[in-house]
Amino acid sequence: MSTSVAIAVITFRRPALLHALLTSLQAQELPEDGDYAIRIVVVDNDAEGSAKRVLEEFGAGTPYAIESVVEPEPGIPFARERSVELCWNDDALVFVDDDEVAPPGWLTTLLTAWESTGADVVTGPVKGHLPPGAPPWNHYSDVHDSTGKHITGEELRKAYTNNTLVSRRVYHAVTPGFHPAFRYTGSSDLHFFLRVHRAGFRIVWCEEACIAEEVPVGRTTLRWLVRRAFRSGSGDTISRLLIRPGAISYVLVLAYASARVVSAIGFALAGLLLGRKTHLLKAVRRFFSGVGSLAGIVGINHDEYRERHGADGGEPVPGDLAGGAGPESARLADPGRASVADHPDARLP
Repeated sequence: MSTSVAIAVITFRRPALLHALLTSLQAQELPEDGDYAIRIVVVDNDAEGSAKRVLEEFGAGTPYAIESVVEPEPGIPFARERSVELCWNDDALVFVDDDEVAPPGWLTTLLTAWESTGADVVTGPVKGHLPPGAPPWNHYSDVHDSTGKHITGEELRKAYTNNTLVSRRVYHAVTPGFHPAFRYTGSSDLHFFLRVHRAGFRIVWCEEACIAEEVPVGRTTLRWLVRRAFRSGSGDTISRLLIRPGAISYVLVLAYASARVVSAIGFALAGLLLGRKTHLLKAVRRFFSGVGSLAGIVGINHDEYRERHGADGGEPVPGDLAGGAGPESARLADPGRASVADHPDARLP
């Protein structure tokens, strides 16, 4: 039997970007020595179903069938959980973002790495494509690329949903995957993959499975950099405290946050003495990441996704996410199944 793989995409009012992504996915080739059945699953997080116009352009005759649904509950965790629900019976699902473009050979490389390593999760780098006129610091920084440098085959403790293949055994065990607490802030994917690693699954890096991301103008400012660093630090802390609450975890995240701040001071001094802008930029990121980590201890985070933007990153949508916020929890992927994840929030409210 063919190995079924679903490519899961969640989207919100990004017609041009979604079209570019789907075009690149339809152009992907498969390993010659493999037998794969590929399909694409699009979850439109716009209650008005605005992605429909784009999806109509990829009808009969395309290499890979596209299934689409509307998830009216606003927020990334809800849309991601819906995509898992739709891919429940596939052998694996691949998470990509709607502002990305897959280069030729990407899917073949990802699938080959999955087969050759036997890993439960395979993740690869994301390369940011800057808009014209982006401030100079964006060009010598890796802020828009994947965090950290890794080599192919290296085992990681975490991953994100921007370029990652997840085996069925993972999302059947660690369920529900995406916590509603991260509706506005992001980091629901970090929280999920930290739980995946804690449950004993292997996360492996594949450097060659690179995907490109379109960077909007709004993400080329120092103000965005500071807010993103703060949000990332806070999301990391909140994720870890959700997974393992208690005094020991508080001590560990406090030590981690303090180390980030101290290392930021070191990078700042080195940057000033050596005249290296990269060091100064890293100092800014580490400092505000550390501050965010400290803030996360008391539950403070930056609601980066509370204000959702118009078509392809345009002006904010009137009413933003708060207008659709409600007490209903995320849909659970097959809630009757017991989770093997040994942490208090394995069955989320």
